[in-house]
Amino acid sequence: MDDEFYVGYLDRSPPGLRRWARRVVSTVAVLVAGLTALVASRLQPAEPGEFEFGVQTPFEGVLFETPLPILRTETPGGPPIHRLLVGPGKHGLPEFARGHHGERVRFAGTRIHVGRSEMIEMNAPESFLSLGPATNAATASTVVGDVELTGELVDTKCWFGVMRPALGKVHRACAVRCLSGGVPPGLLLRDDAGNAVTVLLTGPGGAPLKFDVRWAARTLRAIGRLGVEGEVPRLEVSELVPVDP
Repeated sequence: MDDEFYVGYLDRSPPGLRRWARRVVSTVAVLVAGLTALVASRLQPAEPGEFEFGVQTPFEGVLFETPLPILRTETPGGPPIHRLLVGPGKHGLPEFARGHHGERVRFAGTRIHVGRSEMIEMNAPESFLSLGPATNAATASTVVGDVELTGELVDTKCWFGVMRPALGKVHRACAVRCLSGGVPPGLLLRDDAGNAVTVLLTGPGGAPLKFDVRWAARTLRAIGRLGVEGEVPRLEVSELVPVDP
């Protein structure tokens, strides 16, 4: 009959129960703090990249539909800048920009960029204006040579900054939709220090690459001819196969 008993309508609980409750609460607080610190220490830092959502920037340059949808913009006293082009959402070059290969165009869009790689989301069709054929409608293409590369198949729009995380199984469903919608495919390569570079993938002769979009987020081996469009590395693929199960 001497056991302490909690009564809810009393102002204070018995001394023994108060001490027991304090120990339990203190122990749980320490465990939660420790578990939080452990989880945080094991998290990978987010990949770099930025999507300037809601910001409209004016652009003018020469539009190329093949071998990649690119806008080439001249810079005073420097080399031209080459930016990939995509549409809103999970889509590649929008319909209103098609049929203007080799023309100088002007439009507003949203920048997506990671490192030195840039992309423009063409999301303002009313701003698009063709200024006629460009005087120099050829891309500055340089051939490096035949190579074999191994890396992860990514959709470049998400990887450049629209989505985080943009890699691995957690992003596979999103990447499949982006690639099926026409977003340029890329092969993500890393060196021993973890530094990343994305090589854009096209088919033979610069035609669109035909591949299974379900390979997104998987490790692939790509064989082909490596070149550079301006500063954009591009692999003209002759063979593309998964190397992971």
